Amino acid sequence: MIIRPKNDFMKILNVKIDKYDKTLLKGFISRALKKSQKVKIVKINTEFLQRSLVDEHFLEVLNSFDANIVDGRGVLWAARYLTLPLHDGSFLKGLECVWQMIYSGAAIVLNPKFVTHPISEAIPGIDAFKLMMQAASDNKIGVFLFGCSSANLKLAVKNIEREFPTLKISGALNGYDYQKDSTINVVDDINKTDASILIVALGSPKQEFWINDNIDKLKNIKIAVGEGGTLDRIANPLQKSPKFINKIGLEWLWRTFLNKSKKNRFQRFWNAVPAFIYQVVKWKIKNGQTKIGNDNEA
Repeated sequence: MIIRPKNDFMKILNVKIDKYDKTLLKGFISRALKKSQKVKIVKINTEFLQRSLVDEHFLEVLNSFDANIVDGRGVLWAARYLTLPLHDGSFLKGLECVWQMIYSGAAIVLNPKFVTHPISEAIPGIDAFKLMMQAASDNKIGVFLFGCSSANLKLAVKNIEREFPTLKISGALNGYDYQKDSTINVVDDINKTDASILIVALGSPKQEFWINDNIDKLKNIKIAVGEGGTLDRIANPLQKSPKFINKIGLEWLWRTFLNKSKKNRFQRFWNAVPAFIYQVVKWKIKNGQTKIGNDNEA
């Protein structure tokens, strides 16, 4: 396991979050490919943090990963909000926490740089994925893709090969057949290849559980990362959010409203915004200011 330096992570709702920007993540990937240890990477969004509050096993699994990177402006906001200092012994702590929520929340749109401390940037799913593909291409190593539907997987492979012509895709398996066909052994299929990077796109929490349960069985894999719906978005690039949406960190909102199910669309928005804000504010009122890099802090 690659140990986190003391001051390079913080906790949000008890989940370890690494303070990686794209440059630091690229360095982490390069180092991991040169080491003998296997590493697990997870991209944390507000839904992950919400689920961790009610699913203790999911919380344990997230904290067992070697790199927990921020996927979304909501997590950046929570990091900034939770580390804002409170007045010692203030009997109005609740009101102070609510006021901090209001002005830090407004800053997401009005003053985006305000929420870039202590974590400097979010790394959207596709950006993190492309960092992996570029690292694999540069180091001339193989990648195995596992997840999404058969049709989307074929399209994703085609689009990835177009963007990264020197990349070696050692194997690909859709995320549906193996659940229906008991004769398919995913671990064996991966071990038959020389892939060093494994992309698992089964949706959360299934993909995080699968990686956690199986990474030690994978002979050649050095990096395994949960990619959620990234392969689907690469397969269908027209669904990618516009650049101005990405710039203000609302890619997640764009994806939410593209969801075909209106009920699921509303539920995801509710969990990602109002419910998440409520839980973060409640956490701060109860626990106070969150410290950075101290494993004993909440």
